[in-house]
Amino acid sequence: MWRKPRFKPTVIVLSALVYAIAVLGGMISTKAEANGKILASSGQAETALVKVTVEYKKVNREEVLTAFFEDLKSPLKPNAKKFIEVADKYGLDYRLLPAISCMESTCGKRIIPESYNPFGWGIYGNTHIAFASFDEAIETVGKGLAENYVSRGFDTPREIAPIYTPPNHVNWLNGVNYFYSRMETLEGQI
Repeated sequence: MWRKPRFKPTVIVLSALVYAIAVLGGMISTKAEANGKILASSGQAETALVKVTVEYKKVNREEVLTAFFEDLKSPLKPNAKKFIEVADKYGLDYRLLPAISCMESTCGKRIIPESYNPFGWGIYGNTHIAFASFDEAIETVGKGLAENYVSRGFDTPREIAPIYTPPNHVNWLNGVNYFYSRMETLEGQI
């Protein structure tokens, strides 16, 4: 015997015109509404066509990073374009490397002299890795994250944190997420 499925209202995007089908079923005691118009009440209909409007805004990532580093008075501001190039090259979220640099070195302001290493990359006790420039550091660390983390399925700060900084990954994650949030705020303003 066929039984009516018990679904909660669900929206499925069908095309770039952004239409959706709302599936109603089971013992739903609420009303399905769109723009104030009642489409169906419990038990009255199985499906209804709903027009949905989605706003899209292209983010100027270089402008966001430039403003981000400027707000934080970071020496990494001139490298905003390199951060984006490396993120695109290695399939990283463009905010990841800047957020790590801010967590590890106060956005490049507190580094081992002449190391150009704002990421804490390869720093253990008295040992450290130095780079010839911030651009070289961004390239090397971006490639390292792609090969050693992202290629293994660790592609979000939450997944990266326990490996990147095992002694205190919760604090590190909170800091990285804070800097992500600052960049997201700028995305909405620019």
